[in-house]
Amino acid sequence: MELILKAKDIRVEFTGRDVLDIDEIEVYDYDRIGLVGANGAGKTRMSVWIDENNPEYPVHRVSAQKSLNMPQIVRPTEINAAKEEFLYGMTYTDKEWLYSYGKKSNRWGNAPETFLLNDYEKLMQYLMTEEYEKAIEYRQEHKSGMADFDNITRLEKIQEIWENVILHRKLKISAGKIEVLNHLQDGYYNGSEMSDGERAVFYFIGEVLCAGENSLIIIDEPENHLHKSILPRLWDAVEKEREDCVFLYITHDLEFARSRMQSQIIWVKEFEKENQWQYELLDDADASDGLKLEILGNRQKVLLVEGTQTRSIDKKLYSKLYPEYNVISMESCNAVIQAVKTYGQTGQLHYMKVKGIVDRDRRSDSEVEKLKSQNIFVPKVAEVESLFLLPEVIEAVAQKQDKEHPEEIIRKVKERTIEFLSTHKGSQALLFTQQRCLNYITEQVSTKASTMELYKNNLNNIHTNLNVEEIYTQELSIIDKIISENDFMSALKIINDKGLLSDTKLPNEFGWKKEYYTDYVLKLVSKRDEVGNRLRESMRRYVFEE
Repeated sequence: MELILKAKDIRVEFTGRDVLDIDEIEVYDYDRIGLVGANGAGKTRMSVWIDENNPEYPVHRVSAQKSLNMPQIVRPTEINAAKEEFLYGMTYTDKEWLYSYGKKSNRWGNAPETFLLNDYEKLMQYLMTEEYEKAIEYRQEHKSGMADFDNITRLEKIQEIWENVILHRKLKISAGKIEVLNHLQDGYYNGSEMSDGERAVFYFIGEVLCAGENSLIIIDEPENHLHKSILPRLWDAVEKEREDCVFLYITHDLEFARSRMQSQIIWVKEFEKENQWQYELLDDADASDGLKLEILGNRQKVLLVEGTQTRSIDKKLYSKLYPEYNVISMESCNAVIQAVKTYGQTGQLHYMKVKGIVDRDRRSDSEVEKLKSQNIFVPKVAEVESLFLLPEVIEAVAQKQDKEHPEEIIRKVKERTIEFLSTHKGSQALLFTQQRCLNYITEQVSTKASTMELYKNNLNNIHTNLNVEEIYTQELSIIDKIISENDFMSALKIINDKGLLSDTKLPNEFGWKKEYYTDYVLKLVSKRDEVGNRLRESMRRYVFEE
């Protein structure tokens, strides 16, 4: 493979010690590089440094700050002038000066890290000029009798890729303009009227195809303006078209970064001082862990919770209860537990605290305390939905809704909760029995044994010592005691049923559906007024307090 980029004398320090001390780093043909890291870590600054300190290799950089205004009409010019205007922002007779200094002053306005890149018109002019030149060439070759020659233009290649990415549109290349066919309507419209996403796709393809041969192509935020579903289709296509180039992507999307074939992912931690960064080369195992970069990308205290990012109520509520944390959803309680343990042990995260919240899920008090010692907290209720049934919450909602007798609503909720437990005590006792049995079986199976005989004894203990009927009877007795004493808080602690909120008919007391009630509580919790502050303080006591 051909060497296309070399950087020398890279020294990386982290917490006062050398992490990387590289005399030189080499980038080869077909390589893909992903720069990931927090906002402000210095990713763009590093890409500018690469651009400005490798004059022997062509570097074409597309910044995240760019204008996507496609011109309506473009007039062709001289081809070499159009190319230089596109690549360097100007054309000039002194090529050595142009290549060394012209780009910084004209393409980047002497502010390469922050300048709003506005080269869509220059891109289109270069494309249209080539189109014009190729048309002349086509006529000349045919007049001379030449029937077989490569006359494909960059615009034609852009059209092919664009239409394979934007499946519901067609492009038409006209004299001095691009037109778009909408299949849902008759006729064409000017390309300048395309959506942001459609113009972005065209722009990205054009920038890549018009870069110089054997270039290092730097794309800052390749996902900008684009739907996630089309990202692989777009960048796979442009990479295939430019196999002579190396692609360096600056992105917050680790999933996208690791989707690039033959890629090296660099986690940029921090810009130290001139030409020095804290960074780390991530191996394949690291690169598969999207959570790491999501944690590191915020520089906040991190709180891992159960559920999905959009549909579960866990993140919605805990983000408002703990605004000082970056709250990240995990798929399951086991995922939360494992992640907190992992990041609590790694030295990479020594400067930030990672905590977790998981549902009680029939855990014993000793299990809850053990998790707490590992910075994993279990609320004093069985389900996160049960936090919406707390008397303090009901009282706050009633107060905001001007209910005269909130205590009566609370009484009804308590009564219906106990009724629910009484009706379902058998199934609830069985859930606890199953969990206790599972815990005991897991313990015996997992107990280390030096011989087969000892392992067989561990398994025999399951049959000998596990009295299912006795466990079930004990759980029933606990539930019966809660019922007889009308112990509302203990009931919330053991009832594992996400439908409990609806069964108490609490939303009905306000004339609402369940979803409206929970949304209203979330709204109150987010307020910075007396009620919101009191509500957050109350609910945090049932989860964890700093």
